[in-house]
Amino acid sequence: LYQVINFRPNCFNIINVSSHFITFVQSSSKDLIVLRMVVMASPVSQVEYDDVVDDVGVSDNRNTTEPVAVLGAGLVGSLVASLLARRGYKVNLYEYRDDIRNLSAVQGRSINMTIASRGLQALERMGLKDVVLEHSIPIYARMIHKPDGTTQPLPYGAHGQCIFSIPRITINQVLLDAAQKYPNIDMHFNHKIRSYDHKKTEVVFEQRDGCSAAKAFSFVVGTDGSYSKTRQSFLKSTSFNFSQEYIDSLYLELVMPSNKDGSSKMEVNYLHVWPRGTFMLMGLPNLDKTWTMTLFGPKSIYDAFQTPEGVMDIFEQYFQDAIPLIGREAILESCVGCCGYPMVSVKCSPHVLNNTLLLGDAAHAMVPFYGEGMNCGFGDCLILDDLLEKYGNLEDALDQYSAARVDDVHAMCDLAIYNYSILSNKCNSPLFQLRKHVDNMLFQWFPSKWTPLDTSIRFETKLSYRQCVNNKVWQDSMMEHLFKGILLVIFTAVIANIFS
Repeated sequence: LYQVINFRPNCFNIINVSSHFITFVQSSSKDLIVLRMVVMASPVSQVEYDDVVDDVGVSDNRNTTEPVAVLGAGLVGSLVASLLARRGYKVNLYEYRDDIRNLSAVQGRSINMTIASRGLQALERMGLKDVVLEHSIPIYARMIHKPDGTTQPLPYGAHGQCIFSIPRITINQVLLDAAQKYPNIDMHFNHKIRSYDHKKTEVVFEQRDGCSAAKAFSFVVGTDGSYSKTRQSFLKSTSFNFSQEYIDSLYLELVMPSNKDGSSKMEVNYLHVWPRGTFMLMGLPNLDKTWTMTLFGPKSIYDAFQTPEGVMDIFEQYFQDAIPLIGREAILESCVGCCGYPMVSVKCSPHVLNNTLLLGDAAHAMVPFYGEGMNCGFGDCLILDDLLEKYGNLEDALDQYSAARVDDVHAMCDLAIYNYSILSNKCNSPLFQLRKHVDNMLFQWFPSKWTPLDTSIRFETKLSYRQCVNNKVWQDSMMEHLFKGILLVIFTAVIANIFS
């Protein structure tokens, strides 16, 4: 903008300079258009912004006349609130819980989150990538714990690429801190959604004192999770399709403490997996050298957890090397009497009705076996931000959103379920491990022609999830023909040798 002003001085008149903005008008236009160039990276207060507007004597042309409600201040809700506020919208961010930044313990899921390239791309756009990575641990490979006690690493990428592990509460706190810096975001905690009417974009909130109040907004963004009240209102529409699937596996969490000297009990920078067919144990590292351990398995496993003997029988039979690492007492404390927690996969279409948008788990809850739930939700925010950049307003952006996103996230929901069989069973298979090595070798030789599924999902931001799936189908077909050709050559050679 500075160069434009200098090269076309007759078109622009600078009318105000402050510590944060250079304000100027386009004088060649019939309408007075106020333009501002930010000259300081730190956020400005509402008072400072309004002072600039008052100084030039024109009305504020931001989108403050279109109040937006974001329902849910979790990971996706906090991020999309900042993205909208950055574009000038007046945002009201609502959350049914207390502010998690003020709590010593948080109710709800605490499975560690894994951040990959798609999630980092969204954080980088908001200037939060480095802050989040400071609280994260790089994960370069899966470390497979075999039944005989031996281990084997399986790298995620072919060139030392890595994903990052971070506690859910930590990244949520970072995102809330970032959102709070915007003067046009108002945060409302302890506001439970009683009901929502998507036709009126009207929300009925219940506060801690039991009082209820209805509020209407120009636009509503539902980021209220897998059991979304916002999405529930869509079910009354005949143009809305919805499906959910509870998988035949439950989960519970345990904590592996650090050693007495503060060191880690396992090799850091790995996702440790004990695959045992229809169930598995998984561990992700924390910065304090502890490990968040998660047991995934069918109901039959948890039926055995009703007694201490049943719990230890399972661990001694299948996870014997994990017992001294977690500790017998810690295992019994976490497992005895636990029935496990369910996991649901949700698909719906469209993600937009009237002026209401569903993002994150409210639109596409997925099981955690690909570690892409948060990355996919952050990708939703990027798609919305790109559409706002293209069309300039929320109404037109929402008109295009479902077409740009629905099929893609449905593909990722399917991949997440598919990956459970990989983690719990196939990654122990020599054929699977051979295929991984072949994929990585082909990727090194032909990086533009052959990208393994894991690499394209976790480290490629230009390919959509659907394109990644289509590439996988094509690669499987090619490998099938290759192996058939090899078998045919071997068979022909054997027959020729017999007759000779």
